[in-house]
Amino acid sequence: MVSSEDVLAALRAHWDDIWELLDEPSRARLRELAEDTAGDPERVVRRIVRLVQAALPGGHPVLELFDDFVRYARGADGGRTVDSGTFNGTVIQAGVAGLLRPASALSDDTPPDDADDWLLAADSVTAASYRADGHDPADPDLIRLTDRQGTVRLPSFQFDGVSGRPLPVVVAVNRLLDADDDPWGVADWWLGSNAWLDTVPARLLGTAGEHTLLAAARAEIAEW
Repeated sequence: MVSSEDVLAALRAHWDDIWELLDEPSRARLRELAEDTAGDPERVVRRIVRLVQAALPGGHPVLELFDDFVRYARGADGGRTVDSGTFNGTVIQAGVAGLLRPASALSDDTPPDDADDWLLAADSVTAASYRADGHDPADPDLIRLTDRQGTVRLPSFQFDGVSGRPLPVVVAVNRLLDADDDPWGVADWWLGSNAWLDTVPARLLGTAGEHTLLAAARAEIAEW
């Protein structure tokens, strides 16, 4: 039998593209459900599944699992025996609420209050479209910026224009500057003017000056 934990694991694995498929009323309803920690947790998960089901196209990888979950769920009050204290803490707080941090935030990468919107205005691809092209948007060596609508975006300068794969020099610099922990700071390094290079670092990608990028990143660290 498909459990609520199975459902939440599937939601976590496909969250970026599921969020992209939801309209704003559905997103608002999800936020309400995530805040319903006083309600029956099993029922909350069922309602989330039904809400998401309606937005998924046929053949979506989680659709069959969700269909099974709803098919075998019993009655409005649920027929399963659940340790409500453990379930409520594990599934609602760490699961549903964790997924919906952007309601206030979709991920730990949400824009800080003083974030420069020009970074979000730079050319980018959504995490959902990047995954659809067969790549991993959760790669820790990539910059991921979550906009104020909850959409995860990956600045396009990071990728080869033909293959779509991350550029090796970008991966090396992002790893050195720790893009996974500080995506906004590393995006600013790439897209802002750099005194050491006397240009915007991203402009050197694919040029003869590309070999200077890693040295510039090391110089940045030396100044910290």
